[in-house]
Amino acid sequence: MSPKKDSSRIFDMLAKRGLAEPIQPETDADAGSGESEIKTSAPTSEAEAEALRRFFDEEAQAVPAYAPPEGETPDYWGAKAADGAFGADLDAYAEIAEIYRRFGMPLTGVDTVFLLEEYMATLPDSLPAEMRRSIVLKIVAASGFDYDKLLNDGIDRVTKLNEYSSTFAQRTDDLVAANTTEIETLTQKIEHIKEQIAERKNLHKRQFLAIESEAQRLKEVLDFITK
Repeated sequence: MSPKKDSSRIFDMLAKRGLAEPIQPETDADAGSGESEIKTSAPTSEAEAEALRRFFDEEAQAVPAYAPPEGETPDYWGAKAADGAFGADLDAYAEIAEIYRRFGMPLTGVDTVFLLEEYMATLPDSLPAEMRRSIVLKIVAASGFDYDKLLNDGIDRVTKLNEYSSTFAQRTDDLVAANTTEIETLTQKIEHIKEQIAERKNLHKRQFLAIESEAQRLKEVLDFITK
């Protein structure tokens, strides 16, 4: 198939999915030959159309395979967290997946921002960013997904992650403050104990010298009498 015919086929396919305007024939009379020339109008560039064609040629087309992880229920945490985001231990490291679980947010799915990420991953990095963005938006539209819902899911995740980070930071500050106060209290106690030890040593020295002096005096008296 010639490049022109292949390009027209791609545009026809995209037009059926609402991704490009249908090819509109226009007839311009050639004054010399009387023959007409077919012109096409398609706002989607050929590079964009080719990327879209390859995407829709794949099996499962616009819907990535999705299944909950083994052992998880079909709703994959649904919209309700089991323990609550902050009801669990905030004194231990939590994987990102665990943080999502606490907020009741699934890790994958067709109603999440990760769908956009999967679509982005199917496109070559060599395409300009603006073109890749346009292709992703067209795929979303053609697949029947709610773009605003996907976008809001991403915004909600960033908001929840920041909320968790802020709460975790506050917990850290509280622990640091509490432990710092305890350290200061213990430091004061240690200094007080050190003073007690020093005082006892001085007391012991004085007592020893006094007893030693008295014993020596008495010994001299006894030695004199017994000789």
